[in-house]
Amino acid sequence: MYINNLPHYVLYNICKYLSFIDIINLSKTCKQLYILIEKDNYFWMILIQNHFGSKLYQRYVNEIFQNKKNSNYVLYRTEKDIRKFEKYFRRYSEFQMCNIWLLNVLNSKDNSDGYIAHKSIVEQNQRPRTNELKMSLTIEELFESYFNKNKYLNKENILQISIYKLIYFYFIESKRLLGVDLFAIDLSCTRNHRHCPVQKYLNHEYDSNSLTGRCVRLYSIRSGYLAGIKGKFKSILPGIYEIICRIKLDKNNEYLTYYNERCSRNHALEKNVEGYFYALADYGLDCECDGKKMNFDWFESNYLLHGNTNWYNETMGKIKVFELSDIYFGFRIKLDYGYRNILFDYIQLNIIE
Repeated sequence: MYINNLPHYVLYNICKYLSFIDIINLSKTCKQLYILIEKDNYFWMILIQNHFGSKLYQRYVNEIFQNKKNSNYVLYRTEKDIRKFEKYFRRYSEFQMCNIWLLNVLNSKDNSDGYIAHKSIVEQNQRPRTNELKMSLTIEELFESYFNKNKYLNKENILQISIYKLIYFYFIESKRLLGVDLFAIDLSCTRNHRHCPVQKYLNHEYDSNSLTGRCVRLYSIRSGYLAGIKGKFKSILPGIYEIICRIKLDKNNEYLTYYNERCSRNHALEKNVEGYFYALADYGLDCECDGKKMNFDWFESNYLLHGNTNWYNETMGKIKVFELSDIYFGFRIKLDYGYRNILFDYIQLNIIE
């Protein structure tokens, strides 16, 4: 029997065991397979169900394009809400926008978008206007997300691609940002905003076991205070995402003397180290992992488990996105006095059910 004569359900089952690249290569073998793979929405719908399960299939095939947009009222995005948030925002000086950690993470020096998103989430958590926020996406927004990431796509050629092929590809593509591509959070702006670093890049360290051979070191001392790193994922589709940071812990003997001097004055400082991670979506909720988790016991137990040579994945939490969004995030360690350090390789979003 020729492959052209095989029923479609047999081809669906064959492709269930193929990678994305293998499927694309298969589409080049004959006209029938090309039409089936490149033009048939149902083909990609079946692959989504086979590869990612019924829950994600239900969300991204049966629900997300049918759901109506959440109203500005339930999202705290009415004109009245935004005017109120803008009023609060204008109370901060430029100096505060640089030196308050959260405002710095939200790029408040550039615009109020991140701050408004944060205030909307705070209001939703404290005084929800509905108990049922839905995930929704239009086809135009799906196209927009690809235009933002791929300069070779345009309105003409993207219409030739099945929308469910785009969804499938979104599932398998890496949603990852490298530490070496992030920005430092520098809280050294001076009064009247006179000596403010416009954009400070991080110092890189070489590590052959990191993803690219380079990583960044997070620590804090009074004379050279690095208040962490920040970044932004762009054009993230609605969904529930697990946030993973690939990190490594280290005890920096360069600052051991300084650390011991501080602790000799106050023995309570020996267990004062704190890590902090925060992320929020433009149109979604936030994710926080604070010093209650990333504390002295967390550091010492993971240092004992992994040592200072092994990278491992630390789960920061989950974040829910309701509409096409950017996701802001920041990560820092403090009260370590330069001794207990976190080396940062990358941050990654994983779609979960």
